[in-house]
Amino acid sequence: MQPPYPATVLKGRSVTGREQRYCRRMRRARRTLALLGTTALMVSAAGCAEPEPEPEALSLTRAAEVYLEAVCPVNEAWDIADVELDRLRLAAQRGGETSTSAFADAMTNVADRSGAAASSLTSSERTWPDAARDPVADVAETLVTDREQAEQVAKLPVEQIVEYQWEGADGIGTAAAEARAALDLPADADAACEAWKTSGERETTDEAEGAEQ
Repeated sequence: MQPPYPATVLKGRSVTGREQRYCRRMRRARRTLALLGTTALMVSAAGCAEPEPEPEALSLTRAAEVYLEAVCPVNEAWDIADVELDRLRLAAQRGGETSTSAFADAMTNVADRSGAAASSLTSSERTWPDAARDPVADVAETLVTDREQAEQVAKLPVEQIVEYQWEGADGIGTAAAEARAALDLPADADAACEAWKTSGERETTDEAEGAEQ
């Protein structure tokens, strides 16, 4: 008697078409369960992920500290670059040695510190007081521009360096002055950074004395 469904051979025995369809359904069911199990694990892992921390809402005093921590190292880098620029100009006038190596290193340092300061001022880990938010954002924007410009100037030959006029210098000064005013800092940038530096040195001394006791 002929079987009701065509038979094939599977692993050495005869299997009917009905059994084949049953096997296919079982394989699909196992694959579905496997996929559902993987998805469930993924959802479970996502549900266990730690929530993003809330950004720190800076008080005016803390905001001033964070601002100075970001920009004062940039000002220090500029002081060194200005010295190297004066050296280059003097050497060019006298016709002496005009290697740009030290100046290039100084400008690279300006670029690096400007980029770091811009990242600090725009960090999502903190929020600025309302009055300081826009001025600080403006300073961060000028720092990004300064970084790009400093990288370019570092590669110039001495003839172009000594004649170079920094682009956007007036806007940079205005943005920084507005940020200092919004943060209730001294109007003079050097005075503000000197006070910040002195405060940091005093805190370091206090910590060292406390550790000795």
